[in-house]
Amino acid sequence: MTLPYDEYNKFKTLNEDIKLVPDKYGVYDMEFINGDLHNVTGLESLYNACVLIIMTRYQELISNKTYNSFGCRVHELIKDNKSKMLLYKLEVYIEEVLKSMRRVKNVNEIIITETGAYEYNVHFNITSITDETIRGDVLL
Repeated sequence: MTLPYDEYNKFKTLNEDIKLVPDKYGVYDMEFINGDLHNVTGLESLYNACVLIIMTRYQELISNKTYNSFGCRVHELIKDNKSKMLLYKLEVYIEEVLKSMRRVKNVNEIIITETGAYEYNVHFNITSITDETIRGDVLL
């Protein structure tokens, strides 16, 4: 679903993207409606981009010169034992990658909670460059 023309112009700096939706395991995939890709714009596109950069391993796209430093370092911690230091590193890596996005003006809050043996729910609150606030959750 795209925004009406006036709203699209207001948020056009936030770009347009293909909507990603998580399954019950936190695995994201493209959403289709009536056999067609579901596009999102504005704040939905920004949320989508945040999820995409967090869920992509750092330098996973190194073969593409445009995206050679794209991604988040949280995946480096996959075998670390649970500790307060692990939670701190997760928060630092996620904050670092969100701040690196040109569409993000400010990272207001990051809350990480344990949801399972080695599962974490990441709640983030950011302010976009259009001064709109967005809240989102990611299951790691």
